[in-house]
Parts: sequence; structure tokens; C-alpha cells
Amino acid sequence: MSPVPPGGLILVSGANGYIASVTIQVFLQRGYRVRGTVRSSPVSVFIVTTSPSRDNAWMTTHFGPSFELVEVPDIESPGAFDMAIKGVDGVTHIAMNMDMSPQNQAIINNTIRSNLRLLEAAGAESSVKSVVITSSLAACILPETGKPYKVTPATWNTAAIGQTARPWNGEGNPRWHGIVLYGAAKARGEQEAFEWVRDHKPAFSFNTVVPNVNFGTTVSPENMGYRGSSAVIDAVIKGYPAAPSILPSQWYVDVEDTALLHLGALTLDEVRDERLFGPYRSRRAWPTVPEKAITARK
Repeated sequence: MSPVPPGGLILVSGANGYIASVTIQVFLQRGYRVRGTVRSSPVSVFIVTTSPSRDNAWMTTHFGPSFELVEVPDIESPGAFDMAIKGVDGVTHIAMNMDMSPQNQAIINNTIRSNLRLLEAAGAESSVKSVVITSSLAACILPETGKPYKVTPATWNTAAIGQTARPWNGEGNPRWHGIVLYGAAKARGEQEAFEWVRDHKPAFSFNTVVPNVNFGTTVSPENMGYRGSSAVIDAVIKGYPAAPSILPSQWYVDVEDTALLHLGALTLDEVRDERLFGPYRSRRAWPTVPEKAITARK
């Protein structure tokens, strides 16, 4: 029997993000019910703040009756997910502090804390059968164009962890150091999550999904705009010359494939204690994606 039964209720954190919104769409298309968390919403099931933003009001209409919104204003605080997780069958934790400024040393501990708060809540809720945390290939390596590398489930980005052991000294490319911090945060957050599971031996199954850069469909761009890596494609199409340098040519993933990996990690009983990679595709993203996108807009 699958950990999360057909028609089960799945909690998805960071529901208004790029990967999370596509993942919600995939879950709903396959008959699951979804409870999405956002930092603030006017139509939340559990109202926590007194004057929430109206930015996410479109989501309940767009996703339909099998979707509901929940406010979790601070994903790092103790008990953050205690209300949101009530009665759910599975959890996909995608939300993350995405401030990648080179001075944001706190991103590492913030990521660790949010993962642990989620696992603690899941461990205390008897209905939870499966938990998936979204990681990144940056937790393993930071790809360099033209440099061969090998990645296995035992690969961790020790270089990024070492480089971020002390605050940035102002030397080098600030944008790159922000990316290194992100890699260290994803690596340490994932490591601490696996350690928590080993130590506490919860009743639920646990896996992580480890994609690289995501491209592909965007849910309701008129409401969300273009977020995450999809914003880079939009910037290329609009003619910003520096846009390709933000994401150098590398392996990439169709965001709907990433969503399906989350679904498999939640619902396949034989998948436990795994890091699920990819699937990665050709590195010829920049020559082909803008050409196709521009043609489609004509």
C-alpha cells in the first residue's frame, strides 16, 4: 500500500513558489487534495496574522475545490507547522528563505531550522505517512562549465560548506558567493534532516528530491509573474544581456518532472530514505529555450 493513498491530503509548503505551484498542479491533476502554505493569505484556513496580504487570493480559485491555503508566517519558528499539518497524509517541504545575498550567512541555519520544524510537526501528527524535502544539486556540487564531475547519493557540497564557515570577507564575485551560501544551506539542511530521521525513527517514510535548475511551465504567470529560474528565461527574452550569466550552461530539469519526483517520493512504498536526483537533460539550454520561447510569443 502506498504511503499516501489516492485522494489523500498533501501539505505543500511555499505554495506560491515556482516549483511548489507546479507540484501542486501535478498533485491535483492526479486526484490528490492539497493544502498549501504561504506566509500570508486573505483566504487561509488558519488565520494567524491580523492584516494578511491579498497577493495569494487567486490561488484558491485557480486550483479549485481540492486546494486550500494555510498561513505559516515563519517556517523557522517552533511549532510553525503544527496547525497546518493536522490531518494530512503526506508533506512536501519546498519553502525556503531565498535571500541569496552574500552577507546572508543566516540562510544556512534558517534552512536547517525550517527542515527540523517541519519534521518535528510531522513526527507529532499520526496521520502523516510520508515526508519529502526539496533539496538541490547545489547540495552536492556547484557545476562548472566544461569540468567533469560525478555525483552519487553520498556526494555533499563540502566545498561550499567550508567556504561559508566564516562570513564573506567582501572578496570575489558577490553573486557567486550568494550561490555558494545557497549550496551550503541546502547541503546542511538536507544532512540535518536525514540525521533527525535516523535519530528519531519516525513512523513516516522520508526522502529528498535533488533537482538542478528547473525550466518549463509556469502556473498562472498573470498572477505569479515569473519566479525562480523561470525569471531568468523571461529576462533573456526581454533582452537583458546579463541574464545568461546568472545561470551558466549546465544540466537542467523540466519542472513538471521535478513535481513527479515529489509525487513518487510521497506515494511509492519502496522509495524510502532516498535522495532522488534529476532527471537531468541536455546542457544546451541557452541555445534552444530562448529560441522556442520567442517563437511561441510571436
